[in-house]
Amino acid sequence: MPIRIRDRSTSDSVATTRAKGGRGAGGASGAAKTGAAAGVGGAAPVFEAQLVKAERSLAQQDLDRLYLDVEEQGRRLLEQPKPEELKRYKERVRAFVEYVVKNGLKLKSSLSARELHQIVERVDDELLGLADALLAKEQHIMELGAKIDQINGMLLDLKA
Repeated sequence: MPIRIRDRSTSDSVATTRAKGGRGAGGASGAAKTGAAAGVGGAAPVFEAQLVKAERSLAQQDLDRLYLDVEEQGRRLLEQPKPEELKRYKERVRAFVEYVVKNGLKLKSSLSARELHQIVERVDDELLGLADALLAKEQHIMELGAKIDQINGMLLDLKA
């Protein structure tokens, strides 16, 4: 749309016409703006849907990356069952759970807040059991692996 430069006489006549209740020079452009807005408004739902789809895709990629971090650290914990590795594993699980709590309900609406809370509590209980087993060193490595698999399974429930 070209820019028009008006002289003072045109500005004065527009102001006088508007004061009298007429449309003046701005009336036509106001109608054009309304028509343009209607055209943009029709495209907004399509754009919004694409934006939501892109956000979900990025969030799913973040969840996948966080879950792979948990799995990898779980393998390290199995190879070297040390308190330092357990601490790193718990940090990875915590990061995953925090992300799901902040963004998970937006990703999958079929998971209710109550179900999410129950799964998070179960993960926390399993982590405590894992810490007890590791520190007590009474349980076999296979039992440790079973606990890690249980935690990974619950995290997958959150991710799905």
